[in-house]
Amino acid sequence: MPVYIKEINVQNLGPISQFTTQLGIFNLIYGHNEQGKTYLVEFLIRSLFRNARHWRLRSHKGTGKVSVEGLNSGIVDFFPESSKKLEDFLDEAHVGLPPDFSKLLVVKGAEVEIANVEGGADKTILKRYLSSKEILDNIEKNISRTIQESKIENKVIVGPKRGEISTREEFEKNLKKINQLFVQIDKGYSGGHRKALADAKQNLADQINQLLRAKQYLAFKIAQEIKNLKEDKNRISNEKLQKVRSDLTLYKQKKSEIRKKRDAQREAEIRSQHYEWLKSAHDVYQDMLKKEVGRPHPIFLILSLMMVALAGFLIFLNIPIAAALALGGVILFGLIYIKKYRILLRQAAKNDEIEKLQHEFKIYFKQDLTGLPLILELLQKMEEDYNNGRLLKKQLSEDASTLESLHMGISEQFYQLTGKRKEPEVWDDVLRQLERRLQYLDNQIREKELYLAQLAVDPSDYQIEQPEIAYSKQKFDELQKKVRYTQEQIEEETGKLVSLKQLICQQTDDDISTNWETLIHNLRNHREKVLEAYKNKAAEIIGKIAVHEVIMDLRKAEDTKISTGLKSKTVQDPLYQMTNRYNRLDLDGEKLVVSDPFDNFYLSELSTGAQEQILLALRIGFSTKLMRQDGLFLILDDAFQYSDWQRRKLLTEKVVDLAQNGWQIIYFTMDDNIRDIFEEKGKIFGAQFKMVEL
Repeated sequence: MPVYIKEINVQNLGPISQFTTQLGIFNLIYGHNEQGKTYLVEFLIRSLFRNARHWRLRSHKGTGKVSVEGLNSGIVDFFPESSKKLEDFLDEAHVGLPPDFSKLLVVKGAEVEIANVEGGADKTILKRYLSSKEILDNIEKNISRTIQESKIENKVIVGPKRGEISTREEFEKNLKKINQLFVQIDKGYSGGHRKALADAKQNLADQINQLLRAKQYLAFKIAQEIKNLKEDKNRISNEKLQKVRSDLTLYKQKKSEIRKKRDAQREAEIRSQHYEWLKSAHDVYQDMLKKEVGRPHPIFLILSLMMVALAGFLIFLNIPIAAALALGGVILFGLIYIKKYRILLRQAAKNDEIEKLQHEFKIYFKQDLTGLPLILELLQKMEEDYNNGRLLKKQLSEDASTLESLHMGISEQFYQLTGKRKEPEVWDDVLRQLERRLQYLDNQIREKELYLAQLAVDPSDYQIEQPEIAYSKQKFDELQKKVRYTQEQIEEETGKLVSLKQLICQQTDDDISTNWETLIHNLRNHREKVLEAYKNKAAEIIGKIAVHEVIMDLRKAEDTKISTGLKSKTVQDPLYQMTNRYNRLDLDGEKLVVSDPFDNFYLSELSTGAQEQILLALRIGFSTKLMRQDGLFLILDDAFQYSDWQRRKLLTEKVVDLAQNGWQIIYFTMDDNIRDIFEEKGKIFGAQFKMVEL
């Protein structure tokens, strides 16, 4: 995947207060002198590359970022202070990039040379980009002349008696002296009666160690038992039992309270069972009494008849208006009489309702309804029972919910404690069993903790695997007593050795008063250190000899590798494309030679313009070879400034070809002619041509 610079954002960089631009495949950044063009190039170098110090950059850094695409699935931002640079990403896909890889991608200040040598490139540069010879040189710097002159014959290191070879021989001599001391120790100190005593002591120590491991296993086993007991105890802790006990008491209280309330509610309902009927009867009875009426008065009928006679008389007298009013009076008094009569008829129906009500009253209350005061008396007596019954019914509903919640909670607690659901009938028995179990666990834990404390074994010394023998404190004490007695006998024998001890002290730098066990232990450690130093030095010498031999073999092939790299299509094609003349590269000693179909030329002897073309071609070829054909970007800071106008057009056409082949071109210039050429050539890229003026 090609790697391109997507965007540049800069502020407070020399004369540039703020600069932001997005780049295409073909880019021209134009600006006159002192407008920050060089500052911007240096900002790109600082942000993108690891070895920016090799460029002799100015101290002013500015702030901002350079956004690059193609390094991974997204956009990567680089800052001047970024710890991870472009080479770090490229190394993951292209292992072995040279340390000055940035020199291939950047031409700064019209300096087209790849290296500061005559012609701009030589064999040293070619070694760096086309072979591993420079790496071999760096590796060989760490191999001394002594090692380079040494070899291995019949598994023996042969070389000058100096440096590492001499150091190894000194280690070898000292190791022989130490080994001789151990021979004397075996004969004088470790042999005979003392050896037998030491063997007996070791045998006793082995038995003690076996018992100690048995003791450590026993401690481990008891600790595990205590742990299991505590886990069992925690599962039925006193706090949990206390909670169950409290909830169970509350459950019993609530159950008893519900029973009492249910009895009281039932009795209240019995006493007030006809309260609703009596209350309704009271309202009906009272209403009927208020509305009792008599028969309609005959005055309305008499007045109506009188009005009829009056109307007839007025008609006879031919007084029609008065006659009409008289007839109206007839109608009015007649209607009043009829209405009164209808009310009387309805009252008769209500009287039947009262009789029915009185009949039902006698059935319900076993007595005659004598009037409204009797109903009021009974209502007052029943009202308290009625209201109390309703209240108790509501409370019983709430208490039933509370009791069910307590039942579920207690059942869940017993399930957590025993692993089974328990019926309320056995809750008390189960709780007593759990309390006895908790007491038993407490006693067991105390007993085992006391025994574990008596064993006095640190948890870090516990043995997990069961030993072959069981622990016995009596046998352990007996063995320790025998060890002390044997040690006393050994010390008597040890006092007989003096001169051997002095020789050992010279090796270990111990005081002569150091006991033998410590002294021998220190001598053994000293021998291990000397032996380790001897082995390390021998291994170092053998390794370096092997590396040197490999390097010598590799060197024979490196010149061929450089020549092959120069003649490769990856390097040769850009050469011809950039020059339209030269088609071959080779080495003559340390100098680079270019050829056309007719002659060969040293690069250093060509004109500046031709060198510019060839060095630009080398940049492209080396970069392509290192990147394995992946596209990259070229940052050219007035790279064509010193070329004539005709060559400028040719060079511009070549970078146009590069852009068309997947390379991103970023050209910085202050030259108006180069600006015009780029603007003309950039048209073929459409939106991918970006022209920015500082």
